[in-house]
Amino acid sequence: MSYEEEINNKIDDYLQTIHAIVGFMNFYRYDNERREIRSDVIVFQGRRFNPSPAKSFSQKGDKVDYVTPDIGILLPTMNGVIGEVKKSFPAKQKYWLKTFKQLMKYDDDLTGWPTDDEKVNDHDIVLILHQSRAVQVAEFYETNKGTEIEIVRPFSIVEFNRSDERMPYYFFRRALGNLSEKTINEQLKYGVQIPMEKLLAIYSIIKLYDDEPPLPYLLQVIWTHVVLERARESERFVKLRKNQKMEVNLEVETIIEELHKGFSFRALCDKDSERQPRIPKREWVLRACNKLVELKEAKWIDQQKTTLTVFFKEYDDIKTHFIKCCTDEPQEDIQPKLFDDEEFE
Repeated sequence: MSYEEEINNKIDDYLQTIHAIVGFMNFYRYDNERREIRSDVIVFQGRRFNPSPAKSFSQKGDKVDYVTPDIGILLPTMNGVIGEVKKSFPAKQKYWLKTFKQLMKYDDDLTGWPTDDEKVNDHDIVLILHQSRAVQVAEFYETNKGTEIEIVRPFSIVEFNRSDERMPYYFFRRALGNLSEKTINEQLKYGVQIPMEKLLAIYSIIKLYDDEPPLPYLLQVIWTHVVLERARESERFVKLRKNQKMEVNLEVETIIEELHKGFSFRALCDKDSERQPRIPKREWVLRACNKLVELKEAKWIDQQKTTLTVFFKEYDDIKTHFIKCCTDEPQEDIQPKLFDDEEFE
């Protein structure tokens, strides 16, 4: 596998993770009878919860200030769902316990729900992972539950997969355990196909979550949704010829704010608070801006690196352009590692 192919795969994994998150959320948000999004269901991603005093310290004695589940859902019954989403799961079973230890932290009377008292009556815990690992991980859980794995609250494993047929779809199925919401629990018993076209019609706006994206992908998002939009505001834009460049001045803070408000999970949760992560993080955007400067597609205006001039140019394929820019230096082909001790495949 070439380095360029590996980057493409990482971008695809990142997008599939977003789709898995919104796909699972959609089972709770979408009213099948009325065929509309429910306004009484609140969804969120990467929200910070405070543990109870009993779980405020790790087994090593370190202070645990908060936990940040990948997925969160609050229902009008004042019950909830939180959990982890894993597109890439460790190849070696010796690393699997780490994920379950994280899930065990959610088996707690957490504070931080978007309610008046920041509490719920009860909540489910779910692990959403790619279908290729679901059976093995479920067996691992069954083997270790009651000993190394102890989860008291309702726990389930939901598998997902993307099918790239003529009409692509995402498939979700409950692989282990039960969800407290009976209708959704029954839906996922034998599996549900969600056409990608319908999923993206509702959730295509979500481009980022609280895990740092591959650099070429972040550059693509910045170029497409911030730089290009700012360039279009100029009268010069319509007169721009092929390969001609146009200067666009941007503040780093502006890039962060526009992406956060328009293309992160904030767009789905109006219960914005200090508990919600501000995505993209500043350090991610700074890395992207520094890369643009390195590529001579931008320059810093000030030494503090708060503002830069971007030399906007139209590209036929923005994603391909930035992947190539980030992989131009000679790289050895990356061969599959079947017998190494790498944590992830």
